[in-house]
Amino acid sequence: MKSQRLCGFFLVFWTLACVPSGLAQGCGVVMTRNYSSYQSASTDGAKIYTSVLVDGSASCDPTPSCPCNTATHTPKAYNVIGSIGGWGSGSPQCVNCYFSYQNNQNKIAQSGVNYTFQASTEIICSLAGAFYSFGFPSVPVSIRQTYWGPPPIVSGSNCTYNILACSTGAPTCKSATPALSFTDGCPAYVKAEYLVFNGTCDFALVFTATGPGVCN
Repeated sequence: MKSQRLCGFFLVFWTLACVPSGLAQGCGVVMTRNYSSYQSASTDGAKIYTSVLVDGSASCDPTPSCPCNTATHTPKAYNVIGSIGGWGSGSPQCVNCYFSYQNNQNKIAQSGVNYTFQASTEIICSLAGAFYSFGFPSVPVSIRQTYWGPPPIVSGSNCTYNILACSTGAPTCKSATPALSFTDGCPAYVKAEYLVFNGTCDFALVFTATGPGVCN
């Protein structure tokens, strides 16, 4: 199971009057943009997986001096987690074609260590250059672990834990676990792993434990 955190930016319709280089002076092209940008992060307990996506389409009103219907749009996405990743680019598409481009990265992660996630997107117009861009704020992402101990709260086949069992260390994620189910009943101790995205804990994985353990 992976825990995932998704954030999105939705662009309302924008109108652009541009004068592309190489075309006649006074050439005015009206383009309407409708693009969205998303970033997400997830973990399987060993790696942090990040994704940056841009999608949408545009439209334009061509004129004899400004043949914007001949233009192409190329989507780009920047995805860096720690020191891994960079820019990725999709295939050029026609102006009014819908596209969706996603740049995926992953990094082996050490529990308790913050890794900076940087994300941004661009659309490059073959006539007007960069005509859409959006940058997400850089955020820390990490895997954290919390040990929980007895007594579990039992409801039918579900177990919930709200008693900390840290042998050492201060837990980042201290809210009670969601309802959990185990094949052999509720164990006395469990280790829970979380994806922490910009300070927010998302429950990811749980393991049975023999006793208290290190929290971070």
